[in-house]
Amino acid sequence: MAVLKPRERLVYFRITEDEFHQFSSVCEQEGARSISDLVRSAVQRLIANSNREREAQDLAPKMESLEKLIAQVTAQLQILDALRTQGPVTPNGANENWSGSSNGMTPTIYQRHKEE
Repeated sequence: MAVLKPRERLVYFRITEDEFHQFSSVCEQEGARSISDLVRSAVQRLIANSNREREAQDLAPKMESLEKLIAQVTAQLQILDALRTQGPVTPNGANENWSGSSNGMTPTIYQRHKEE
């Protein structure tokens, strides 16, 4: 298989003899061709995870804002549902009777004033 992007840069770092044996062992376990491939893939994973964490941090305030909006809409829907089932309360505290108007939501009191 041809390499589409030839690797032209080298990165050197020193490791202890114990680290070398650990890296070699992990290479065998992971099926990496070499310690270089193992380290390259580990660093690429580290970068990808860092990018995901950064994106998650950017999304957190937006998600919080959406959750607040959903809570507000839910509260308003509950109020509307309560008004629909109970009818509005007049200034004297009595519920108005809702009658069948064209939209089904016109209070009887309003209809009486309208007819007079």
